[in-house]
Amino acid sequence: MRKLNKLASRIHSKIETVRDEMDDLEIEFELLQKQIQQLQGKTTSKATVADDVEVTLEEDEDADEEIDLENTSAVNITKKF
Repeated sequence: MRKLNKLASRIHSKIETVRDEMDDLEIEFELLQKQIQQLQGKTTSKATVADDVEVTLEEDEDADEEIDLENTSAVNITKKF
């Protein structure tokens, strides 16, 4: 009977420890969610500013030239096996 009481006491203390840790984790999780929402709010406001940027590409005169890939210098790769 004494062993059962010790076991029950040990289990009870473990359960209380786990409950305390769960409470701490829930608080940390809520704080992380708030930080994520704040960061998402900042990125969406930055994205709307970035959407107004216009990019113009200039064509290179030599862009129509074909490149002969077979005759270019190749990087030597050593086989591992």
